[in-house]
Amino acid sequence: MAQAASKSVLSDAEPQYASKLCWAAADVLAVNHFYPNCPSPTSTPTTTPALFPTSQALDAAYYEWSQSGEDFSHFPHFLWEVCGPQIGNCNDWAYPRLEGLDKNKGFAGVPPTTGNNSVGLTWDAARQEIDAGRPFLFMWDYPENDTGLLPVGKHQLVATGYSDERDSSGTQYLQIWDPWPVPMVLPSSVPACGPAPGVPVTPEHSRWVYFSTYTSPWNEMGLTVTPLHEDDLWHLAVMAPSSAPAPPSPPVLSIGGGTPPPPPPPPTPSPPTLMSFAEALRGALPEARHDLRVSGAAAPTLGVPFPIVGLGFKKLLSAAHDPTVLLAGTTSTILFPVVSHGEVVDAFLLLFVDGRWQVGGYANLEITQRLVAFRASYAKRKHLPVDRFYMVSVPGEVAFFAAYGKGKNAILIPASTDPTIDAVAGKAVLADKQLLKLILAIQSDLQRYRGRAPDTVPPRPQ
Repeated sequence: MAQAASKSVLSDAEPQYASKLCWAAADVLAVNHFYPNCPSPTSTPTTTPALFPTSQALDAAYYEWSQSGEDFSHFPHFLWEVCGPQIGNCNDWAYPRLEGLDKNKGFAGVPPTTGNNSVGLTWDAARQEIDAGRPFLFMWDYPENDTGLLPVGKHQLVATGYSDERDSSGTQYLQIWDPWPVPMVLPSSVPACGPAPGVPVTPEHSRWVYFSTYTSPWNEMGLTVTPLHEDDLWHLAVMAPSSAPAPPSPPVLSIGGGTPPPPPPPPTPSPPTLMSFAEALRGALPEARHDLRVSGAAAPTLGVPFPIVGLGFKKLLSAAHDPTVLLAGTTSTILFPVVSHGEVVDAFLLLFVDGRWQVGGYANLEITQRLVAFRASYAKRKHLPVDRFYMVSVPGEVAFFAAYGKGKNAILIPASTDPTIDAVAGKAVLADKQLLKLILAIQSDLQRYRGRAPDTVPPRPQ
């Protein structure tokens, strides 16, 4: 049996700079881990940008160019005149390219001791990746969006560390880096290499989660989520010259002198049972108090929870005539902030699964912090009770709101600024207007990607 250990390969890094650029932020984190030194800036870039390292503007601009049909000589236009000064103009779904890196994608033909497409890397193989200084990338999908092979509505994350020393039970933890949410103030410009100036780096993007959250996440911020382990990108290494031999395959791990059988596929939870907010809170609160745990925080207590209304693309599009009918005050998932010394230091979800409330899924900490702060501010101004607020979660469009009221009387307070849906962080808006703009954004995303083959960006010319 492996000894207890803990290791991280990366500290926190820049968040995504626009709502759909999680893939670009993850790509930058991975590529610049291996190519950390930016070239000296020039006053007027006129030549083809350097292949390594990269930035979110460079990744987004290259993707826009690849879809435009323009000659490559026009590429600097996309970078310097469109994407760099205002990266929101290049805000589009795509996949990480990891230019300049050799990598494995998925687990076809890989020994079962390393991983498979059902559960991803095994614990021992994940430790081996981190011990070798290699972060690995993984993607989550939301079945209720029904976007198939398109990158639309999916979320990219990066594993950066592991530990089985965080508690006395030896529980397996993975450190993940989540590019959500965008900064409170969007960057005015993004360079061709490295982070945007003036954007604060917040530690909340790095989260310790159960290893099982990587293998089978179940739920993310109120919506059912499934892992796409066939798209895991791992065994990253600086690309070998064409004359050099290919990097070796990862070794097969052996435990106790034998090769263990492949792990079983993760369990599939039964469909959620919806109930009123009041009923849900009555049932969930005792379990939440029992499961409260925050490593390293002084005197943690439960904050006021948010019942979650999770909305997928199919549900929103089916209610386009009046999306406020979806805000009927029912839920099967509750977000619990954890507070220490007046600050939100952790967050977790309780899911009503198989007839009982249980901890599971993944809760984004910084989004939770913003929701708590915006709820408190709005409740104080309007003299409203904070325990009557809930959360509206649309992960496929990276849209999260503190909400008050039901149906046509509901108001939504965005957690992030997103010009594509006219959302301003902390600014309350009527729910019918905001949800209709979300629906229009979803329709636009699906229309733009119709007919595109997935992952069609060609290699960047050198």
